Amino acid sequence: MFNRIIPYYPQTAMTQPSATRNNTIDILRGIAIFTMVAANLSDSLLQAEDKVLAFRLYGSFAAPLFVMLAGMMVVITQAKHGGFIHYLQRGLLIIGCGCLLDTAVWQIWPLLDYDVLYLTGLAIPLVYLLSRYCRPSVRLGVALLLVLATPPLQSLFGYREELVSVEWAALSYQDYAHLLFSASTLQRLVLDGWFPLLPWLGFAIVGSTLGTYYVNGYPLTARSLLLTGLTLVGTGIAIWLWQQPHLVIRDGYSELFYPPTIGYVLTACGLILCGFYAIGKTQHLALYRPFLTLGHASLFMYSFHQLILVALLKPIAALNSQPLLPFLLTYTVVIAVMIATGYGLAAIKRRYKKLPFIVRFLIGS
Repeated sequence: MFNRIIPYYPQTAMTQPSATRNNTIDILRGIAIFTMVAANLSDSLLQAEDKVLAFRLYGSFAAPLFVMLAGMMVVITQAKHGGFIHYLQRGLLIIGCGCLLDTAVWQIWPLLDYDVLYLTGLAIPLVYLLSRYCRPSVRLGVALLLVLATPPLQSLFGYREELVSVEWAALSYQDYAHLLFSASTLQRLVLDGWFPLLPWLGFAIVGSTLGTYYVNGYPLTARSLLLTGLTLVGTGIAIWLWQQPHLVIRDGYSELFYPPTIGYVLTACGLILCGFYAIGKTQHLALYRPFLTLGHASLFMYSFHQLILVALLKPIAALNSQPLLPFLLTYTVVIAVMIATGYGLAAIKRRYKKLPFIVRFLIGS
C-alpha cells in the first residue's frame, strides 16, 4: 500500500537535499525526546494509580519515532558519509553510550535488557545494508515480515513481562559473561527485552524507506503521505481494539508496547507519517523552537535526562510516587532545564566550529 500511494523516484534521478538541517526532522526528534522524558520519569516518580490510559498513550509513540528517524537519517546522510564502516562505527558508538549509561548512571551490567540505544546502534548498520541493496518495496516487505513474525514467535518462546536489571554487586564478572551469552539474553535481544529487534527493527527499516523517497525529491508535506498515515492509523486502531491485547506496566514503565502488537506498530507508523505532514506544514511556528533545541542534541538530551532522574530526583524520597499534578510540575522543571541546556549547547556549537569528533557526536553537529 505504501508503495502504491507514494510514487517512487528512480535512483538515477536522486537529488540530495540541502546540507542544512531539516527542521521537520529535528522538531520531530525533539518531540520524541519531550514525550519520552515523561514516560521515563514516570517509572519511579509517578504513583501507579495515576498511570491512566491518556498518560500511557502520551509516552507510547516517542520510541518508534526516535527509531524511525534514526533509520531515515542513515539514508539521508549516505551521500555525505559514504560507506558501511561509518555507519558501523556510529552504531557501535551509540551502543557504547548505552553501555555507559547502564554502568555509570544506573550501575547495572550492560547488554542484558536492551534499551532503545542498543536497538538504535544495531539498527544503523543493518539499515544501511538494506538501503544500499534493497528497493523500498523489499525493505517494506522485510519490515512487515518482522512485525507479523513477532506474535507467533512470542507465543512459541514466551514474552517475559518482568525485566530484572542486574546490579554490579549481584554478579561476578564470570557469572555476567555466562549470562551475557545465554539463551535468555538472546531472547531479550530478539523478542522480549525493552526494545527487541522484533518488531522494533521494522520501524528503522520503514524510516529508511521514507528517507529514500525524501532524497529522491518526495516532499514530506505530500497529501499521499498524510493519506498513508491516516490509513495506517485507522487500520492499526481497528486491529488493536479487535485484539484487545494484555498490556502490562513493566517495572514501572507504562507505555502501551509491552508487548508491541501488530495494532500498535501500525498505529505508531501511521501517527508518525501524519506527524511528518503536520510538522512540515507548520514548522515555521515559534512554538516549535524548544523542540528544535532538544532535537539538535537528542543523544545528549536522552542521556542527560536519565542522569537527572538517577542522580538528582530518585534520591529525594518526596519526589517518588507522586500524584499526577506534582509529577507534571517535576516534569516541567526537568524539561525547562533540558531546554536551557540545549540553548547553551547551541551557543557552544556556534562559537566553536571545530569541536572534537566525540563532542560533536554527543551534542550534535
